[in-house]
Amino acid sequence: MAIKDLLVAFDGNAAAVCATRLGVQMAKKYDARLSGVFISEATSFETHVLRWMTQEMQDQVREGERLAQQGIADLFHATVKDAGYEGQASWLELQGKPHVLLPRLSRYFDLMLLGQFGTDEQSRGRELQAESILLRAGKPLIIVPRSYQPRPFKEYAIIAWDGSRSAARALTDAMQILETKTRLDIVDLKRDRSQWAPPAPEHDIIAHLRLHGVAAERFTLESGTRSLGETLLDHTRKNDPDILVMGAYGRGKFGGLLFGTLTRYVLEHLCVPTLLSH
Repeated sequence: MAIKDLLVAFDGNAAAVCATRLGVQMAKKYDARLSGVFISEATSFETHVLRWMTQEMQDQVREGERLAQQGIADLFHATVKDAGYEGQASWLELQGKPHVLLPRLSRYFDLMLLGQFGTDEQSRGRELQAESILLRAGKPLIIVPRSYQPRPFKEYAIIAWDGSRSAARALTDAMQILETKTRLDIVDLKRDRSQWAPPAPEHDIIAHLRLHGVAAERFTLESGTRSLGETLLDHTRKNDPDILVMGAYGRGKFGGLLFGTLTRYVLEHLCVPTLLSH
């Protein structure tokens, strides 16, 4: 099934603008519909606060929220227009908890794009959290770096591969993108050699991709004293592909919290748009 329906989670910050710019590029390439969504949580007042607020004051707060939401919608449409998108861009506004509604909504689209979240505690309280959405969505996400600048696609992708279930899921989810690439690096993360080696050696991942018309080359990365995340992103940064594809939280969220996680490192330090599947 071709990519025809793209969703951008847009909350008005700089990272969301970057995600929208990539969304426009992808919509043009795949002749897809582009939609943006903003999910707001209505301000609720504690009883002891409400007691001292007149109805006029409450109305002013609600009006301020409405104007802020309108500003976010206007910024999305302006970003789409500035990026040269001539198709119709849909805009959705929902009210509720973003980390509950966004995963649900993403299931009705081919892909959802999300801006990279902040790494400081203050920004984490306000911005959308990719990891929380990813664990609930059941659909792949493309996380876009805050520093992303649109450029012509090089038709080059890197996939992090260790033979695991999550890596296989990411490969399948990304196949619509990978089939359009002229170059693909398969990066061996060397975590579990029993998973990397296929049960049928004559039909490995390279042979599988060849049948899809994808010219893939295998790279084995030695991390040495560095973490797998540092090693993977160093290779990615040096080669500068259009997209990095990888499975996420292969050991589960709690395993990642206890032992350190490649997913978390990549989310915080990614340098190119990254497709993640869980």
